[in-house]
Amino acid sequence: MSPKQRFRFNILSALALAMLTVFAAWWFQLAHIPHNLHGYGHSIDFGLFALLSYIIWFPISMEVLSWAVAANIKDTKHRDPEAGLKVAFVTTYVPASESIDLLRKTLPAMVHASYAHDTWLLDEGNDLAARQLCLDLGVRHFSRAGKPQYNTEDGKFARKTKGGNHNSWYDTYGNDYDVVAQIDTDFIPSRSFLTRTLGHFKDPKVAFVGTPQIYGNTDTSMIARGAAQQTYGFYGPLLRGFYGMNSTLLIGANHVIRVAALKDVGHYSAHITEDLLTGMKLHARGWKSVYVHEPLAVGEGPDTWISYFNQQMRWAYGCIDILLHHSPKLLKQMNPRQATYYFFLQQHYFSGLAMMLSLLMLACYFLFGLNPANIPVADFLELYALALLACAFMALWLQRFNIIPEKERGLLLTSRVMSLASWPIFFLALVGVIRGKRLTYKVTPKGQHQLRENQHPVEFKTFRTHLAIGAACALLIPIGLLQGHASAVMLFWATLGFVSMSALPFALLAYAKLGSQGRRTSRFSTWIQSIRGSLPGATI
Repeated sequence: MSPKQRFRFNILSALALAMLTVFAAWWFQLAHIPHNLHGYGHSIDFGLFALLSYIIWFPISMEVLSWAVAANIKDTKHRDPEAGLKVAFVTTYVPASESIDLLRKTLPAMVHASYAHDTWLLDEGNDLAARQLCLDLGVRHFSRAGKPQYNTEDGKFARKTKGGNHNSWYDTYGNDYDVVAQIDTDFIPSRSFLTRTLGHFKDPKVAFVGTPQIYGNTDTSMIARGAAQQTYGFYGPLLRGFYGMNSTLLIGANHVIRVAALKDVGHYSAHITEDLLTGMKLHARGWKSVYVHEPLAVGEGPDTWISYFNQQMRWAYGCIDILLHHSPKLLKQMNPRQATYYFFLQQHYFSGLAMMLSLLMLACYFLFGLNPANIPVADFLELYALALLACAFMALWLQRFNIIPEKERGLLLTSRVMSLASWPIFFLALVGVIRGKRLTYKVTPKGQHQLRENQHPVEFKTFRTHLAIGAACALLIPIGLLQGHASAVMLFWATLGFVSMSALPFALLAYAKLGSQGRRTSRFSTWIQSIRGSLPGATI
């Protein structure tokens, strides 16, 4: 931040925190704890109020966390790369899920990236067309297909995993290079991708350099647009703030990594979100990281509900699994500041738990008449509205630190709808982790594969969890009314749950059907045009 921006940020955040403090002082009054039961049963009342407080304050606390992180925003100073680095530029390919057309766009851009390097394709299928394309472009080809030692059930070389694919290549060729740049198949890098990142490796303590994951297919569907909008704040003020604390997150879609650092932590972790866990291990070992907040590559986001939900499930499951099974050990090895922010960042996907707890609150009231709180409704609505207004205003102000702020600003209502559709997925991910159910890695369909998927009508089973939640809300209302449990607030809450969860699939499917009319395979050329517009001054 500039000094003027920091001054304004401090004033605005202080005012917003003051409004939240007023709300908190009012909310956490003993008088607001309900009196449903007496004696020892009164402890249940305390529990109900605690759960309701978690539901109300969880999203607010995550907003405050984003302000605390953004307070550390530091601009990245460019450093010219030193000459003579041995550099590999790699991407992976899964023929069953990714179109060869993507490679015809991505590989030439990788080859033409400035700075001397070898371009590699890590082909899971040893595809004949991919091999021929590599031969035509001068790209080196690697495949672990048919090599049992690189296709184990789990561990470092686990089959059908991105990390296992990369680790197999590192085991074979990694020692030939000092630095490796990685990019997903559907991302097209600018010519300056390497020259804008390699200079930071002059610092021998830097393990990796990250860049934003920007989606360029936002005009193809509501899903693609909403998925992109959900990334704006994360890759903007949040990651820029984490860089200011030397805690840049390792993002698998596109990053550049020092081979020696990766070897120091046993290469990429055998995990469904191998990037997050590997980055944590690097920070725990004392390595530094850098975030270059420039649009150096643009890719393709999920364009269908199935691909979007699969992506969200994978991210949520991986993050929660790391929090429960890996963070307790790794956070102890980090400095207190890194550990604190890593811990709170990993709470994001617990929004699914918070929302499911709200359904539990409804059930407690309509079935048993248990009120979760004893609060004046008018006072609550007034103070809660002020709290939400403070959060919204800060979010809008922080948009100036997004990667492409002139395009990535506004109310971003589509992302709000996507968040509403996502929370049941987050809850299912939490249940899966607790049950110990293993989640297999699914590559998000891309290119023509995603286009073909989008041409098929989405069945309602895609939203079966949403419909079940909506039905539960609808069922609770008459049960409660028959027992005389008719609180206006609880009735409104249940009706909102029913409408949002039940009507959401119908509305989304109708929107998708209308939006798909007239859409043709020219979407890829539209996507490329979007990419060109997102990379000012860069040659694709």
